[in-house]
Amino acid sequence: MKPLRLPAAQPGLADIAILCLLGGVIAAVVAFAREFQAPFAQAVQIDLRPAALPRYTLYSLSRGVTALVISYVFALAFGWSAAKSRAAERLLLPLLDILQSIPVLGFLPGLVLGLMSLFPTRNVGLELAAILMIFTAQAWNLALSFYNSLKALPQPLRDACKVAGWPPGRTFRQLEVPAAAQGLVWNGMLSMAGGWFFLMVNEAFRLGDHDYRLPGIGSFMSVALDQGNVRAMALAIAAMVIMIVCVDQLLWRPLVVWVEKFRLDPTVGPAGPRARSSGRSAPSVPSFCGAHGSRSSTPWRERSAWCSRSRRSPPPRRLACGACGCCSRSWGGGSGASCSLPPRSRLYASWGP
Repeated sequence: MKPLRLPAAQPGLADIAILCLLGGVIAAVVAFAREFQAPFAQAVQIDLRPAALPRYTLYSLSRGVTALVISYVFALAFGWSAAKSRAAERLLLPLLDILQSIPVLGFLPGLVLGLMSLFPTRNVGLELAAILMIFTAQAWNLALSFYNSLKALPQPLRDACKVAGWPPGRTFRQLEVPAAAQGLVWNGMLSMAGGWFFLMVNEAFRLGDHDYRLPGIGSFMSVALDQGNVRAMALAIAAMVIMIVCVDQLLWRPLVVWVEKFRLDPTVGPAGPRARSSGRSAPSVPSFCGAHGSRSSTPWRERSAWCSRSRRSPPPRRLACGACGCCSRSWGGGSGASCSLPPRSRLYASWGP
């Protein structure tokens, strides 16, 4: 038998564009890392030539993306802690309200002076201060979004995970985070947009007699305003518009399409006797599969009906209770009907036709 030979695939325009994009991302990361390790300079000389504007735009974009990643990590940790513990919820939610009421400039002196004292000879302290100030404009709505998503997660899905024997880590990865994915993506877009408002303040600011400046599109605009250079200001606005459009098309649009498969779709479950007698449909069970990203409603509907407080009564011969030993032989003679536990404490192992 001859081996199957597939025709050689010719690279298309999409492949070339993706390779160029990956090369640009790697180059931007390397350049930004070098800027982190550069010797400390209190006021960097900003070049107002158009040729320097793409490099400054990449620096500003790198700071915004780094702050957004830190914001997502903070949101996951905060939302999970507040949703799982009542004591943490009573402490963290008021603390979050206080922190989000503080303006970005309120964090400026403490962050700059503290980080500059930690890294007096390198540019790391000033860069971290700028990133954390952008973080304070992005993190709060992401944290509240994840917390609300966890609180709104239907209980039948959690019951199904417990019955399946999932540990908390797997439940977090395959149920809770996918269920909150849509809110995290949409709030991430708003957070990224909020960070751009403070770009000029984060990259060029004064503390007393000291003038701190970082290379970026915000400092480019600040110097252009100080010098009255209208042409440089117009170029900075155009560069920022192009950057925002590119981020929307290359990052947020694909993410919005991707998270659609994690949407919780309410589907009508099987109607019980009481629902049929009253002419109303049974409560809906959300169709959501966090493990594989499938939108098929059948597996979760079966598991939810299996482990939740169902309105149907199972046939006596197919009833097995795993909570006690009095009905362990119910498969043969139906002794499970004499179980001493209340119906809500029984764990139904199988339903049968």
